[in-house]
Amino acid sequence: MAELQKSFKASLLSMSGLLLLVLLCLHITARASMAATNEQKKRLIPVGVILDLHSALGSMVNGSLALALEDYYSVHTDTATKIDLKVRNASHDNVLDAAKAAWDLVKKENVTAILGPENSEEARYVVDLGNTAYVPVIWFSPSGPSLLPPRTRFFITSDSTRSHCSQFEAIAAIIKAYNWQSVIPIYEEPQFGDDLIPCLYYALQDMDTQVPYISAIRQNFTDVQITKELDMIKDKRTYVFVAHMTVELWSRLVQHAKSAGLVDKGCAWILTQGLSSVLDPKALNIKVKGYMDGALGVRPSLADSNITKRVELGRRIVPQYGKSLSLYGLWAYDTITALANAVEKAGLANSDESRGDLRNETGPELLKAILSENFTGLSGNFNLSLGQLEPSQFVIYNVQAKRDIIFGNWSHKTGLVPDASVIVEWPGNAKERPPKLKIGVPKTHFTEFAGFTVEGQNVSATGFAVELFKQVVDVLPFPLPYEFVPLNSVSPSSYDDLLCQMKDKNVDVLIGDITVVASRKNCVDFTMPYLDSRLSIVVKVRSDSDSKNGGTFLEPFSRSIWLSLAVGVAGAAVTVSVIIFEIRKMNEGSNWHPFFLNPLLIYVSGVDILKSRTSKWVMVLVMFVLGIAMQVYTAYLSSILSERTMAKPSPWRDLQDIKRNNGSLGYQKDSWVKDLLIDQIKLKDHQLKALGSLEEYNEALSNGTVGAIFDETPYLKLFLSKCPSCKMTGPIYSTGGFAFAFPNNSILVPNFSAAILKVTQNVTAFHEMKKSISLPDTIDKSEYKSDVDMRSLTKEDFGGLFPIIWSVLALFMTILILKVPPIPNWLSTIYAISLLLSGCIRSILVLIWRFFKRRWRLKQ
Repeated sequence: MAELQKSFKASLLSMSGLLLLVLLCLHITARASMAATNEQKKRLIPVGVILDLHSALGSMVNGSLALALEDYYSVHTDTATKIDLKVRNASHDNVLDAAKAAWDLVKKENVTAILGPENSEEARYVVDLGNTAYVPVIWFSPSGPSLLPPRTRFFITSDSTRSHCSQFEAIAAIIKAYNWQSVIPIYEEPQFGDDLIPCLYYALQDMDTQVPYISAIRQNFTDVQITKELDMIKDKRTYVFVAHMTVELWSRLVQHAKSAGLVDKGCAWILTQGLSSVLDPKALNIKVKGYMDGALGVRPSLADSNITKRVELGRRIVPQYGKSLSLYGLWAYDTITALANAVEKAGLANSDESRGDLRNETGPELLKAILSENFTGLSGNFNLSLGQLEPSQFVIYNVQAKRDIIFGNWSHKTGLVPDASVIVEWPGNAKERPPKLKIGVPKTHFTEFAGFTVEGQNVSATGFAVELFKQVVDVLPFPLPYEFVPLNSVSPSSYDDLLCQMKDKNVDVLIGDITVVASRKNCVDFTMPYLDSRLSIVVKVRSDSDSKNGGTFLEPFSRSIWLSLAVGVAGAAVTVSVIIFEIRKMNEGSNWHPFFLNPLLIYVSGVDILKSRTSKWVMVLVMFVLGIAMQVYTAYLSSILSERTMAKPSPWRDLQDIKRNNGSLGYQKDSWVKDLLIDQIKLKDHQLKALGSLEEYNEALSNGTVGAIFDETPYLKLFLSKCPSCKMTGPIYSTGGFAFAFPNNSILVPNFSAAILKVTQNVTAFHEMKKSISLPDTIDKSEYKSDVDMRSLTKEDFGGLFPIIWSVLALFMTILILKVPPIPNWLSTIYAISLLLSGCIRSILVLIWRFFKRRWRLKQ
């Protein structure tokens, strides 16, 4: 009995479990049946999709749309409508394909809304068709989903359209933060230009930043066309670029830009939202990604609340569609979610299909519902109330080692807020903010103006123009990094060649003693002159050796006369000494007298030793001869000194005088002056001689190779400061002065001209700069006259006399110090010789007479 009860209980339990299982199956079947019934009851709303399914962006967006609907209807099971996507493939560069697809969707599929396309040219047609058929069109613009037709390229002024330019305002804030004075936008034609051109100009309108060139590149450009366009960009000498294009074109462009040297050190790239939003480290190959290192980019700030959902969506889309998720995918996900909500709100499930096409009624209601959508989606705040999804906050990032490093944020309220803890890396792994202006310093004949020395990788520039350039940069209203680049390190060359080859030399500015000449303006733009310059002639008016001859005081007499005078004076002294010796011997019995130690005491007045009449007559005769000799010497020495200190008449009056007399003329080697002399003055080539330094100037004038030097006044002033025997003469010809040279249409020219004016108007400081290399304050010829036309006598004119005096003094001091004892009785020996010397007086008189007679005949 007990076993029977146990068996019955077991059977009862089994039946209960089986019953529960049957009931569970019936419940599941019933729910599935009800769900199927509900799905069958849901009204399918056809929505068209036009995408380029062969592009990375198009296929990724298509996958996001499908996954978004799957997620939406798995959560919203009680909706009365369900979107049915009608996908059409249309090449992004073929407007006809998009037009056919749109026509097919509107006329055959009777869609209530259209998503896409990506191309602005295609979107312009599709939006117009949608407006005609009351079909809202949400196309994927570079700035985000938009209900508005593509904008024209006219300037934007209305407040309603200002919000569409937020990303460009963020870019303008970056440009302002780094004080970039010029920027070149590079965009993909045609779809990316409609918002870039008006928005960028709008964002930059209150800034000093210039846009010297706008580069438009099409998807179908060949490699040769892209290279040619980049060459045009390089000619603009602007190194900050804004890239606004699809990733397909960018991947091609960046490789060519690398080859052209535009992604190297000294350049800066800013990627707009349209490109930044699709640049995923996993989406591009390593080669292209490496070229992007150092670029800056802007993209919308994503909400932190949906991080988990974004990560999950990214994991799902890669295996199912083989594409990496980007911001465009998030936009597509939120767009279809908003459209599903709007379809439900618009009550399309209640429309009577039997009445035919009711889109003229349902279309406005659906559009109203779409505009009212406002929620936080995967891409952040999603709101199309202005007809355009426009993020209000952006992040600024820097590509470093294949990773995007966020270093700032931007919004309308706060502006740009950088993260000071992040160090930005620029292209070429540079740490210093680009661009770094390349300043060309040429090798010149006059290093006083510009010169350089190279030690390894270090370049040191010196000279007046270099120091002035540094001061000019210091007063610019913006910081300007620069580096000096040496040019023509082997030998100087013509500025005409350098200026017209600036782009080949890869320099942005050329500094030095560059004269503003009309013919050069075809190659470069000049700043205002920093130094006045004219053209004139310098001639030599006396020999340099005249003022440096130490024996000038000896020239009035020849050697024979000096010898005769010396012998006569000495002979007279000896004669008188002998006479005195004899008298003292006879009268006093002693032949010694202190006078014998210095017989020349007879020429000193007041010495009472001449007691003999004979000795007195001898002295009278000698003093008479010496007096005449002194008068002649003084007169002739005065004549010599006057002749040497007074300038001689200029050998040439002007260039026409040189031309008429077939004279020779020197000019600075490699100077533009040669063309002026030949083409305008009509001098012959054989009359001209090229000279390359101040030493060559002086040598050519001294040896008569040239009769004059024709050059610009700053050089001539330097020369005159080292050649006191030279003089400027003739008329002065005007020139444009010395200036800095920039490539044509450079936007830096006005800024540098204003800065040069500030520096040169600081009279004291500028005068000291010029004084350091002997430059003139003016170019008036009167400034150059004093050093040549009149000068004072200097000790050099008597350089031979002073050493003699000092030698005699030294001799007497030596005798005094050594206390030389009296000389023994030697006059008796000299007495015999005195008879022979007595005739010298007569010889002196004869020589003097002959000298005056010869001089008198020469003057006649």
